[in-house]
Amino acid sequence: MPAISVIIPVYNAHVYFAEALPALLHQTFQDYELIFINDGSTDDSEAILQKLAQEDVRVQVLSQENKGQGAARNKGIDRAKGDFICFVDIDDAVSEKMLERLYQKAQQEDADIVWCSANLIKNGEKVGCLDDTTIWSDDDEKNYVLHHASPWRKLIKRQLLIDHALYFPKLRAYEDLAVVPHYGQYAKRIAYVEEALYDYVLHEGSTMHQSTYNDKLECIFPCMEHLYNGFDEAHRVRYHDELEYLFTDHLLHAASLRFFAFAQGKQALDRIVKVMQTRFPDWRKNVYVKQKNWKYRLICTLFYQKRYRLLKWLLR
Repeated sequence: MPAISVIIPVYNAHVYFAEALPALLHQTFQDYELIFINDGSTDDSEAILQKLAQEDVRVQVLSQENKGQGAARNKGIDRAKGDFICFVDIDDAVSEKMLERLYQKAQQEDADIVWCSANLIKNGEKVGCLDDTTIWSDDDEKNYVLHHASPWRKLIKRQLLIDHALYFPKLRAYEDLAVVPHYGQYAKRIAYVEEALYDYVLHEGSTMHQSTYNDKLECIFPCMEHLYNGFDEAHRVRYHDELEYLFTDHLLHAASLRFFAFAQGKQALDRIVKVMQTRFPDWRKNVYVKQKNWKYRLICTLFYQKRYRLLKWLLR
């Protein structure tokens, strides 16, 4: 059995192979398998990967009709044999040392989850580091819930996912945010590697950066319900402040800004306010929200109060 199963969803990804595959295939850590899930590609991605599998016994290629990244990752989880799982997005890049560094840390700390820093890449150049922002809590588990809405840049104990059925929900967007924070409530130990071993590539054409309205944005509502319901009652109490912040940040702030850009988003803005009134009406008192800058807090307040004329002036 391999120590690590690396799971990589692929959809029409031929253009990314030259950048992504060399480091995935030539890790300094050797005891791993690569599971590529072809998610209904219409280019030659599957043919290239099948040829790769014939040449390298560590490579497996699974295929399915196009169902999205969440479903692809779920298929990979079920096939994985490794003690740990590592998710990678094919349009990103990893350091050749990533698996070695993360696995060493997992062994040293006896950790169920290990994560590392990540570079932000735009137009081929580094524009920042994902962890330049302040880590707000001294509690490792709370930090994890606060900052980990995406599955990549981590090693995760496979048995943790299996034992607690931590599969990605069937959403067209936001499926990561819906479930990845849940991992933190089950991990006995979470460890961090300061080195930036993952390059997260920012794409202007993604669902979250569209110039025309995309109804995938509305997946934020079932996502946040799934996120909330995925914590049992005891952990909702333990992580109340963190959940309140996630709802404020991802729903009241980020999603509101996205919906506000389109005439079709007005109804969604009203719905966001109702969710916040129901779930977290005291969000302005949140310890993490208070640490955000004045503009962030003002934007959230104006959306909550439906003062759209002032928002247009502020955001012009």
